[in-house]
Amino acid sequence: MSDYTISIDAGNGMVNAACIKGKSYTSVHFPSVRAAATGDSLNLGSQFELDIEYVDWGGHRNFVGDDVQHARSGIERHQGAFRYGDEFHHFLIALAIAKCGVEQGTVDLTTFTPPGLYSEAKRDIEGRVQQAKGKVALQFKSDKKPRAFTIDQVFVFPEGLGAVACYIFDASGKAIESDLLEGEVVVLDSGMYTLDALQVSNGQFNPESLSSATWEGAGIKAHILDPMLRTIKKQGSDFQLLNTDDIDRVIRRGLTSDDYKLKVAGQEIDIQPLLQRQAERYAEWLSNQVLDGVFNGLRGIKALILVGGGATFIRDLLPQWYPDKLAAPLKDVAPIEMNAVGGLRLALSRQQM
Repeated sequence: MSDYTISIDAGNGMVNAACIKGKSYTSVHFPSVRAAATGDSLNLGSQFELDIEYVDWGGHRNFVGDDVQHARSGIERHQGAFRYGDEFHHFLIALAIAKCGVEQGTVDLTTFTPPGLYSEAKRDIEGRVQQAKGKVALQFKSDKKPRAFTIDQVFVFPEGLGAVACYIFDASGKAIESDLLEGEVVVLDSGMYTLDALQVSNGQFNPESLSSATWEGAGIKAHILDPMLRTIKKQGSDFQLLNTDDIDRVIRRGLTSDDYKLKVAGQEIDIQPLLQRQAERYAEWLSNQVLDGVFNGLRGIKALILVGGGATFIRDLLPQWYPDKLAAPLKDVAPIEMNAVGGLRLALSRQQM
């Protein structure tokens, strides 16, 4: 039995992790970015850098978290069809494990890949862990010595399966009454760069259908953030240096505080109306191209489960075209955390067998 059971959804926009040691539960989330430091500095000013988080990994120092966006250059992002199982993906997994509070010991890891990349990505992720014999070492700025732990088991699933698990297992991994294991269910997972649509039949996914289940460039960035940025830049020269990271930060703040004001050079814009307009257009695109075009207007589909950051923007819009199809939202799990939390529940269920 491993010391820690951890489930990580290392998406191309955010990393979400859920961890259990004994009866203690922890969850963490952070942007899937890093910026390599030249020496100890990001050239942001000594006072500002006192609060910046960094981690030493593989002989290099990397700045992580939201503060990376201030670097404006040299930012690495988790993107591209071959990103799963590469060095950066392994770094994000290691960072998430460490942020869960792990300093030493063994880890039972569950993680996910987009369905369309599943076969090769699963092989690459497992290969990366095996190549290192499960050994991981990194050190935070606040650590007196490196953290060294071992991933002694790794289980890889298609994104979306974790979301289904949230509906059929409770927080302790015990099965609960649910009819989602009977009939056809579609899981729509809209992330920062990709869109995944996974069809589950009687509780099982069909591996043969996975190759057409992921759309690169069909996520939040292309359909919401990029159009918003183009419109905002037209407001004047003061807005020309903005990028989608700036828009994303305001939106994430607005979702928790209802403050959608973007402030630049003494000017202020409420971007919520623009966000609503682009969310409506994204919902229309998803309806036309995916739900109607691929899944026959959800005819014969028992339920549609919405996962990922995009779910927040389209949940209230899709019922106008697909009444009674959306699975009820979970009271204790946010859409963006469903894969990670569901993966943890899958792991706990497996451990009880």
